Amino acid sequence: MTVRTRNWFRILTVFFIVTLIFVVTMDQFVLPRYVSRGKELTMVEVRNRSFTEAKNILLELGFRAIAVDTLENAELPPETVIDQQPLPGAAVKQGRMVRLVITSGERFFSMPNLVGKVLKAAQLELNRQHLNVSSITDEFSSDKPPGVVTRQSIRPGLMVSSKDALELVISKGPPPSQLEIPDLFGMNLNEAQAAIRKAGFKVGTIRYIPNDELVAYTVIRQHPEWGTLFDNPVPINLEVTIASHPE
Repeated sequence: MTVRTRNWFRILTVFFIVTLIFVVTMDQFVLPRYVSRGKELTMVEVRNRSFTEAKNILLELGFRAIAVDTLENAELPPETVIDQQPLPGAAVKQGRMVRLVITSGERFFSMPNLVGKVLKAAQLELNRQHLNVSSITDEFSSDKPPGVVTRQSIRPGLMVSSKDALELVISKGPPPSQLEIPDLFGMNLNEAQAAIRKAGFKVGTIRYIPNDELVAYTVIRQHPEWGTLFDNPVPINLEVTIASHPE
């Protein structure tokens, strides 16, 4: 056997040994780990759990978890899982990243000034803040055209949340005629109440003032003052005498 032949033989022997070691290593160590790591599992349900709890459950099963988005939800506690991808029941390999959408909690914002805006524009602005309008009523207005907001139940600038409900009053345009507050001073309470209703107004609060100089139940003060003009019925508050020491 020549020297050249012996060298080739040695090279082939070394190559065979290295190949054998590579095959054994792949078969006994690398491939089992790869197959084990890629084993498919059924995705579990983690919605309606806290983000921390959901993340721990997924980690124990060999998954990874990440919060990819937050959504406002006043009905659930902050950081509650409301959506997940992959969905529950899906066949997923271990090591897969599970993307979670969680709640951001209750959000507060400054109440906008809606007076003077048309109803549709006011509603669009409120929808952006997810604020509910609990009621919409209308009334006559001498300074606001029809369809425009004349009053709102929550003062502009106050901090509110999506749980707060807003009441809006919309203009019907100017009234056919304005209502004038009647003069009630010196009337008996029953007479004053009848006069208020006859003039188209509402009876407001009644405050009783001890006074022995005047007959009991005599009107001594009213608000608003008589002669004031209004577009719509308003409550008229009264102060009425009573005896200081009733028998």
